[in-house]
Amino acid sequence: MMWIPLLIVLALLAMIFNRNFFDGRFFPGGNDSRPEVRDPLTILKERYARGEIEKDEYEEKKRDIER
Repeated sequence: MMWIPLLIVLALLAMIFNRNFFDGRFFPGGNDSRPEVRDPLTILKERYARGEIEKDEYEEKKRDIER
């Protein structure tokens, strides 16, 4: 009967370790839960394609980015 609390503690520790291990806290890159880094020019092209910015603003910002 004394081993039941020990099993509960071991199970809890295993769950915590498993969560941290696969979440990338121990070894970065284990889970890509972080947002990807996107190229500013790609973002600008997407905004232009969606019609959020006009052609003159697109070209001005593109020149700024390419400097």
